[in-house]
Amino acid sequence: MHYHVFAAAMLATAPLAYATDDITLRTIKVRADRPSTIDSVVLVENVQAQNRTLGGMLEHVSGVQSSAFGPNAGAPVIRSLSGNRVQILEDGQSILGMNALSGDINIPFDPLFVRSVTVNKSSDSVRFGGNAIGGSVDVDSGIISRKMEAREKDLEFILRKGFNDANAQGLRMNFNDQQHFSTNLQMSFQKIGHYDIPGNSKAGACNSQLFPLQGGVNTFLADSCQKEARIQQVYNKASQPFIDQFMTENPDWADGDFSFYTNSPTSVWQRKTYVNPANPAYVPGTPSMTKNKINKDVTPDYHGTLGNSYASNSHFAVGTTYFFDRGYVAVSLDSKESEYGIPGFSMENKSFGANHDEGLPVGVVIKQDKYALEANLLAPAAYVESAQLRVSRLNNASGERLGSTRANDYRFDTNQAEILLAHRRAGPLSGLLGLSHKARDIAGTGSQLYLPDASTASRALFVKESLDFDWATFDAGFRHEKVDHEIRKSGFKTSRNASNSKLEDRAFSLNSYSLGASAKFGQLFGAKMRYASSERAPDVNELYASNRHYSILAQEEGNQNLKAERARNTELTALFGNRGFTMSATGYVMKYENYLYLGHSGMQTANRLPLKYWKQTDTTVKGFEIDVSQVIQLGGYGKLNISAFADLVKNKADNPDKLRAHNDGEYLPNMPTNRYGANLLWENKGWKARVSSTYYDKQKYLGKSVSEEVPLDGYNMVNFQVSRELQVPNSPFAGIEVFISGTNLLDDDARPHNSPLKYIAPLPGRGFQLGLSARL
Repeated sequence: MHYHVFAAAMLATAPLAYATDDITLRTIKVRADRPSTIDSVVLVENVQAQNRTLGGMLEHVSGVQSSAFGPNAGAPVIRSLSGNRVQILEDGQSILGMNALSGDINIPFDPLFVRSVTVNKSSDSVRFGGNAIGGSVDVDSGIISRKMEAREKDLEFILRKGFNDANAQGLRMNFNDQQHFSTNLQMSFQKIGHYDIPGNSKAGACNSQLFPLQGGVNTFLADSCQKEARIQQVYNKASQPFIDQFMTENPDWADGDFSFYTNSPTSVWQRKTYVNPANPAYVPGTPSMTKNKINKDVTPDYHGTLGNSYASNSHFAVGTTYFFDRGYVAVSLDSKESEYGIPGFSMENKSFGANHDEGLPVGVVIKQDKYALEANLLAPAAYVESAQLRVSRLNNASGERLGSTRANDYRFDTNQAEILLAHRRAGPLSGLLGLSHKARDIAGTGSQLYLPDASTASRALFVKESLDFDWATFDAGFRHEKVDHEIRKSGFKTSRNASNSKLEDRAFSLNSYSLGASAKFGQLFGAKMRYASSERAPDVNELYASNRHYSILAQEEGNQNLKAERARNTELTALFGNRGFTMSATGYVMKYENYLYLGHSGMQTANRLPLKYWKQTDTTVKGFEIDVSQVIQLGGYGKLNISAFADLVKNKADNPDKLRAHNDGEYLPNMPTNRYGANLLWENKGWKARVSSTYYDKQKYLGKSVSEEVPLDGYNMVNFQVSRELQVPNSPFAGIEVFISGTNLLDDDARPHNSPLKYIAPLPGRGFQLGLSARL
């Protein structure tokens, strides 16, 4: 049978990268706003895996890692970019909040019932604005039905028992009339008291490398390890041969231990001669001063158990869709709550000599409510193929707790609206016009505030067009966006070290565009190329932050005179496919103008927190991703998929000035390291078995925080999962699936280099989950 292997190769990036995460690819539904096939797009389906966070669910996709702020908070890091540079969406609407500004605040996420996640590793600013300058992540929550279900009723419940992993329970229901109405209901709960770890919570480097051979103290390492480290000069009582008799008789005259010793056998005081006795401790040739190296833990160094690693999550959602001849209208309500600890971390980086036992553990409390409306109308007007409308209200409250005391609470209230108009296809030409509006209000309370109350409004117009031929595809897009930040009256006060004397409103006008092409060369080869020029406005933390921000271990100071950053990205992908074998190799270069980063001033403030200012410099981000996969048909023994990947990224300042080079280095700290992964997936008659291994190499491209960053050893994460689908005749069950899965099977001391907590909190040790999913 003659077939085009190239069609499969064009999608190679998705299944190959995702095969490393034990997940198979399914066809993306064709919608007006479908991702471009020219972008590096990966569709990640949610299987019965031990996903703790959104970043954890995606971390085996090539080019994507998790921020890993402990086991309970992890955001996607795409090609070294995260936070304000990676747009996080749920059902097409942004859910960015405090999670984009503070690494300890997790992205609300339901690991049980999320259907799938679409990851765009290319710049997605034309579609989703400046916050997608480094890519986008769109979660399909499963709350909204976009087509009528095949069955009138569907009930699924999930039970999971964790061993060094969370226990979980969930219920999902769908009921419909097979004509117009379809309603989904979801409830889920996850809970764990603590995680076990292979050894100590603090890395060995926290003891072995605090005092460099060249002398002094590595203050960056000491602060990151939450240590009190200093060197005392202590007088050596064995350095002088005689004891001063006068000082022995008149100790009130002494200025220190050195006053009681002398090199002379006699001393004259007030015209009286004193005979000095010999010092029995005297050792000839020893120095007069010795160094006493002090190394004390500010926070506990746990062994075997990761302290303060508890977590509790709950989720409730309901969505109803009304279908009619030319489309649908859907409404939904979604509520998520989380409460968890930040392991090994103290918001009070105690000063020298303080009582470290008074340090209190840090906890995080999150509550998010989302109300959404989504509508799709076919052929609403002449020359318009479809119109889509999305409107949502997002209320996100995130707070940090110091013991049982509230440190701060921030509320993000966001209203969003977007309309997409897809014009009718004219030969090979298709495309859409979009309008979007977003208004966000930020309000904070508590004693540890580092952001003012502020409002942000953005308005955008964008267009995307595509030319599709049998042999090639071309696309182009443009977006014009205005972003306005307005300071509201509040009790917030800037610190005495602030760059801003008086906070002022700021406005930005942004333009982004992209060009892309893909082509096939015969039946085996293909290529894709993307060029994008994107702009991002500084966010409120980069402009206005001031005071101590303990979750990033710094005194953070914004600068309201910062400019918009621009990225010019070039991305090239080569594709190959033949007889079940596919390969994708992508290289990219991102040239940033006015790249925003938090730079060290070289000074420390109260509690030894480094004083850091938001700054800008030209920066180049470059790297590659390689994915390969081979499908082997085993006849009566099923099917075997063997896949592997490798990735590397560098984030380097182009021409750093002397201060940047001295304090921060050419490379920024906490950057992802290169990885190599392999995966086996076997399927046969309801059985599935997966084994994956990902090696995280030791970081070679090190940053600085005055002192140079200390790299930790590489590690290998080995995971497995075995599942079996069962049919139970003469029972109410439509199907039952049972599974067992395991993570970190080698029980490695795993510390991701890009994790801010890598020195004080490793990833959990070996863990297992037993699970059952039943449908009625």
